Amino acid sequence: MTIQKRLWISNLILILITVILLIGVSLAITENFRKFIGFPPYDEQRQPPVLNRTLLRLDRSIMKTAEAEPDQFLNNDYLKQIDDFLISSHTGLIVKKGDKIFYFSPFLAEIDTNNKHILQQQITKTIQKPDDDTIGITETLYMKTIPLTFSDDSEGILFLVNDTTAISQELKAFKNSVIYILILFLIIVISINTLITYFLSKQIVNPIIRLKNAAQQIQRGDYNFQLKAPTRDEIGALFQSFEEARKQLKKSEETQKKYEQNRNELITNISHDLKTPITTIKGYMEGIMDGVPQSKEKQDKYLQTIYQNVINMESLIEDLFLLSKFDLNQSFYQFEKVNIKDYLADCSEELQFDLQEKGIKLKYKANYDKQKLIRADRQQLKRVILNIINNAINYRKERDSQIEIILTELEQEALIEIRDNGRGISQNALENIFGRFYKEDKARSNHSPGSGLGLYIARKIILDHSGLIWARSEAGSGTSIFFTLKQVQAKDS
Repeated sequence: MTIQKRLWISNLILILITVILLIGVSLAITENFRKFIGFPPYDEQRQPPVLNRTLLRLDRSIMKTAEAEPDQFLNNDYLKQIDDFLISSHTGLIVKKGDKIFYFSPFLAEIDTNNKHILQQQITKTIQKPDDDTIGITETLYMKTIPLTFSDDSEGILFLVNDTTAISQELKAFKNSVIYILILFLIIVISINTLITYFLSKQIVNPIIRLKNAAQQIQRGDYNFQLKAPTRDEIGALFQSFEEARKQLKKSEETQKKYEQNRNELITNISHDLKTPITTIKGYMEGIMDGVPQSKEKQDKYLQTIYQNVINMESLIEDLFLLSKFDLNQSFYQFEKVNIKDYLADCSEELQFDLQEKGIKLKYKANYDKQKLIRADRQQLKRVILNIINNAINYRKERDSQIEIILTELEQEALIEIRDNGRGISQNALENIFGRFYKEDKARSNHSPGSGLGLYIARKIILDHSGLIWARSEAGSGTSIFFTLKQVQAKDS
């Protein structure tokens, strides 16, 4: 069952309960009104309280008079005065002395003929056997008898006859008004409940329908939409949570697509970078097997070329292995406190011989306080330096090549600059040199040395050291690559 149907059923149940309660209240009000106006209740038709109330009001004037001065009821003036008062309560007085009617109220003379005939029969019956009680004569006539003895010892009876016709009409009018009010109230209640249910349904069901449609869009893989919270209540909070989930799913999908694109590019680049040295090795090996190099000098040259390509392939595989660790967020750093001034001096000394064989001069300058240490992984920091220097070697000039390592002390950092005087990098390419597999030579031929991963790995390592790395270069004027490392106190871990 849908929520909308449940709301409408709840509304109908509420209306039904309201109707039952209103009917009960109306019946209670009507019954209490009958009692209030003196009309006999449905289960007490023989005991109308109106006469008792009238007698209570006339207690001093009738009851005491009937006991103390019964002859007053033979006085026409007194009888007229009492009867006038009784008429205001729709009650008439009849005085009987002996077997004769002494006084008959004009009020009773005006009742309809049928009731008057029944009244006369009841009076005759009561004359034969008077009874001090209230009895119902007809549906609208009630009579109370009061026996008394006159001064001449003759017996008499006072008849108080109440006509409830007017009260019945009032009660009927009251009942009709209650019914009209009840119907009007029900119409108002039903209208209000219907409107409330309708608007409540729109406020609850419509947002749920929107969420359902949004979920179906996500199920189809469509994340290009936005959910705005319709309200600031629980439903609004649900919309916000759903919107955050949509954003996360969209971000995850974009990340997945990016990873997939990178994976495809990685496979393409690896295939190209491995194919070139493998082809070279295969060609030179076939030449050796075919006996192409006759002299030992030429054979050594072939073998040297093969060896260099193997070294390049090994370097590429190491870079790829390190790259996979980066992608898997594997932590492999072994941080320790390092005297960066001595560390760079040792690196320069180790690199000096190899660079001299390639015809490259290496210089090291340090403007740094030896006592200030940095926190780094020695092995990975050396990889950064080697990758930057290898990049400088690959793009060096043919003559008078030079590389400088410059250490400068900043306020809370060590700034390392590795500067070369090579061919430089164009401004368009400078923004991309730290990208994965980036090479300025789009054809990725043998004229574009290196794997394109060196500077990307260097950047990742420096960022993992909480440092920064950037480059400055001009085409034909060399390149400077800078990176920073945070200083630590000797007592810090």
